[in-house]
Amino acid sequence: MATVKEIAAYVCDKLAGKVLIHRYDAYSTNSVYLKFDYGLGNSLRLSDHTGKAGLNYRFNIITTLKSLGIETSGEYPRFYYPPDMVDKAIADIMEGITEKHGRYRDYEKALETARARTKGERGFWEQARLVKGDGAWKE
Repeated sequence: MATVKEIAAYVCDKLAGKVLIHRYDAYSTNSVYLKFDYGLGNSLRLSDHTGKAGLNYRFNIITTLKSLGIETSGEYPRFYYPPDMVDKAIADIMEGITEKHGRYRDYEKALETARARTKGERGFWEQARLVKGDGAWKE
């Protein structure tokens, strides 16, 4: 079975050139967090365990899962994929990003606004690194 870091690398490779990807690797767990287009394209948590209460990621790949799970109790649905459904997760992420491109009149401006909002933010943005910068918008 592929490790969390191997799956994260695969996701980054598949989305390279299609979206901006910021990555944060947790220090105390095997979790990897990816945010797409400064959060406009949502985020993906990859891990080998359930997440902390109160933190909700739209997309999740959990290496111990055996089948797809969908949580609908919040404002937005959250998807939990087993590792063998990584390509389905990637397709769903891209479908959401394509939908967002249609929703915003000026996606580039929305990206710039989202980027500006992340400046100086603690937490993810303080420690994340841009891993694939060749998406639709350039830094």
